[in-house]
Amino acid sequence: MQKKRLTRQEYIDMTEIQRAAQAIREADALLIGASNGLSIAEGYHIFANNEMFRRQFGDFQQKYGIRSVIEGCFFHYPCEADRREFLHRLIQYWVTDYHPSQVMKDLLAVVGDKDYFILTSNADTHLELSGFASGKVFEIEGTFENIVLNTPIVDKSREANAFIDHYHSKRLVILELGIGSRNRLIKLPLMQLAALEPQATYITLNLAQELYFPDEIAYKSIGLVGDITVTLRDLRGELA
Repeated sequence: MQKKRLTRQEYIDMTEIQRAAQAIREADALLIGASNGLSIAEGYHIFANNEMFRRQFGDFQQKYGIRSVIEGCFFHYPCEADRREFLHRLIQYWVTDYHPSQVMKDLLAVVGDKDYFILTSNADTHLELSGFASGKVFEIEGTFENIVLNTPIVDKSREANAFIDHYHSKRLVILELGIGSRNRLIKLPLMQLAALEPQATYITLNLAQELYFPDEIAYKSIGLVGDITVTLRDLRGELA
């Protein structure tokens, strides 16, 4: 059965979340970019001196003055045993003990059976642990396991480029999750790709102060402002 095409007025009358859902529904594939904002929505914040950090690593804070997970990962410990203990505990709490969050369940549902590829600077591997295929997730800056074992980052640039080439000129949704407005590692290339791809739709989820897209792609962009936890839940509901 052929899909009913929306009239111009019907599209104008839609809310932003409805427009995002419509774009995803009609997409041939999703290229997803994810950064720290997605992890924060799950409750994991590598830069924060919060209750979770103090509960998990309070002894390191007292002993060395370490104030966050990211600081603890790259701290120059005078004792190698303490370094190993910090990293062991990080893997235990953030990877081994991890259970897929509602945020990740909603993201999986939003993607559905569409083809996808994910570019992320998050090192926690929560995407794979939640059910996304490891071959379709590129941790650009590596994973916690890379840090702990001092192993090289798995470069999936070839896979990413093959995905982009395959969907060139097709209906590609670029879905950006919690990436800072000035991010050049993931956000800038995704915005540039959106500008080049004639049928691309650029959808960004972020807090108001971090949500950004340039004027050049405004006509093909949808900004969903607010808590990613709530937005993904609402987007899933629109797609149901």
